[in-house]
Amino acid sequence: MPTQFFPRDELGAIIGGVRNENLERQTFPDGVFDLVISLDVMEHVGDPDKAMREIARTLAPGGAYVFTAPTYEGKSRSERRARYLPDGTAEHLAEPEYHGNPISDDGALVTFHYGYDLPELIHQWSGLDVEVVRFHDHHHGLIGTMTEVYACTKRR
Repeated sequence: MPTQFFPRDELGAIIGGVRNENLERQTFPDGVFDLVISLDVMEHVGDPDKAMREIARTLAPGGAYVFTAPTYEGKSRSERRARYLPDGTAEHLAEPEYHGNPISDDGALVTFHYGYDLPELIHQWSGLDVEVVRFHDHHHGLIGTMTEVYACTKRR
């Protein structure tokens, strides 16, 4: 079931064939998913600790969360770059950075630059076990930095 976050619409509603969900406040019941996947989303989440707890909550025992997020080479500690305020505006803690966004021409604000501490942070936030895999695939042109894939599993 594909989801996207439309901040001005009701959570759980279907909008253009896509379910509206906020990773930090999901409307799904506990333990309903065997697999959750997100691609280049976590660096835009305001409170990744809440998102990871929610993902862990919705995973069934033995379930997995697989995601990609840029991991900055040589950065040992993750850095918060922006935070969302209660009124929905952003407080910038570093030079603003935006990535492409399928639902807004304004782009998606980067809230974190993740470092090598991310697996431990995920475990602290959610209790999930984490494995990190880095691609280096010339055939598909997947080479260089920021090719990490995180596979998080919920114990049975």
